[in-house]
Amino acid sequence: MNKNLKRAAKLLTAPAAALTLLLPVLAATATPAAAATDAYTFTNTDGTLNATGNGDGNQISVTPDGTNYTNWRLIRLGAPGTFNLANTSSGKCVYASQPAVQQSCGKEGEQWHFRPVDGRPNSFGIVRRDDSSGTEYCMDNRGGLHLWGILAQPNVCDGSASQQWTVPASKAAEARALALDYYADLCAKRTSTCSWTQRSEGQPEVLPRQPASSVWYNDTGGTMKQVFTTIYHSGWAQSFSVGLSSSVGVSAPVQAMISNQLTATQTYQSDETTVNGIAVDVPAGNYGWVDFAAVGKKVTGTWTFDTDNQPWTTDATVTVPVVNSAAGSTMYVARTSPQAPGSGTGGADVTPAALARTATGTMDVPAGARLAAHKNGVRVVGADGATIATVEPGTVTDTGGTAHRVVLTVAGNTVTQTVEGVTGDTVTGTITPPTFSLGGGTPTGIAAASASAPASASAPASESGDEHDKCMAKKIGTSIVVGGAMGALTGPEGVAIGMLTGAFKGIAKGVLECGPNT
Repeated sequence: MNKNLKRAAKLLTAPAAALTLLLPVLAATATPAAAATDAYTFTNTDGTLNATGNGDGNQISVTPDGTNYTNWRLIRLGAPGTFNLANTSSGKCVYASQPAVQQSCGKEGEQWHFRPVDGRPNSFGIVRRDDSSGTEYCMDNRGGLHLWGILAQPNVCDGSASQQWTVPASKAAEARALALDYYADLCAKRTSTCSWTQRSEGQPEVLPRQPASSVWYNDTGGTMKQVFTTIYHSGWAQSFSVGLSSSVGVSAPVQAMISNQLTATQTYQSDETTVNGIAVDVPAGNYGWVDFAAVGKKVTGTWTFDTDNQPWTTDATVTVPVVNSAAGSTMYVARTSPQAPGSGTGGADVTPAALARTATGTMDVPAGARLAAHKNGVRVVGADGATIATVEPGTVTDTGGTAHRVVLTVAGNTVTQTVEGVTGDTVTGTITPPTFSLGGGTPTGIAAASASAPASASAPASESGDEHDKCMAKKIGTSIVVGGAMGALTGPEGVAIGMLTGAFKGIAKGVLECGPNT
């Protein structure tokens, strides 16, 4: 991933529970739970997989007539795509001994996953992976006739017919989805096991909104203004999708693998975290909060998963967040509603207003500091050359739903903000507050900010980098309110530049009042 695509950011949280957004969906250990109620059967060229009895230690065999206990169910495990294989008669699970036997479920040595056989839609390997060596072992025939038929055991996977198990057609989609979960997760950890070939990519579009702040209820008799410190964390949840609900988080290396084949735009990756102070007018008896959304595009292609030189492929759609798109990169939307978020009733967006296409303002700068252009934004640079803060413009969404990128240019302490893609002098719509980051990187101890005080509370001078950043966030957030959202600057140009002016005023104030960032 090109380093200059990564947006600088920091994490500060609002009161109550801070919501971390768009994190990769990675599996964790969990209590085993039964999956489907109807049974699996597994058949290869020599017969049907079966348990030879209902007791502990009974061997697993393959018989042509399938006269023993041939029905199985899956017990899903916490790791993506993994399961225990339980006999429906005994309730006991297949254990990977030589030969295989059944034992009470829940033991080490009973974890399996599926691997599809390319070109045979209903055929799968029943596989165990040795993570230390990367070797995969497939359920196989032991060879030679025994009392109950041919005994079964796991052998090193070699693609032979005796390792290819046909499942009922009604179970094939579920088995393939489990295989995709397993190998997609493996791909995210070890990209050498997979490759991606892109076929097409869609247009940039806004991804579903996610709550990005605490929720505040106005129990007074009038409208109240509340500053929300909004957060989102780095990481994006792309998912592999092949018709069933199959979703595994895509790691940064896999995202890079996909993005390298994009033609029109570049992928957006935040390796840090951004804070915003956003003011919302909350009517009496209403809840107020802020939603966040990223801009992404759907990319279609083919994944090839290859372990032990036995590749299999699947068509997939992956959502990739992007920059340099007509829709911008991210957006925040202030929300109010008589109903709490999650109650099924959506809140109203902020009211659109006339915004100037081009607006200019003189920014407050800390003593000895200067402003410098940085991508589409502006950096505040101290006398020692160190970055104090970086401010990036918001995004304008017009009443027709089109998002417009906003860019900033610098001349001394004067900043000009331009809304791109606007033909007249003004555009009617909403503008998200500017984003800001502090310093040149994520401060030590920043994760401890999850219990930070409400934005309306007083913040003491810094005793640590964490306290300094919380203090700065309050100064910037409340200055955004005074500088724009509360109407201190009016008219199209004032509305357009007001929040930006407030952000710089808050930075200058914070440098004086929040102490050093230690």
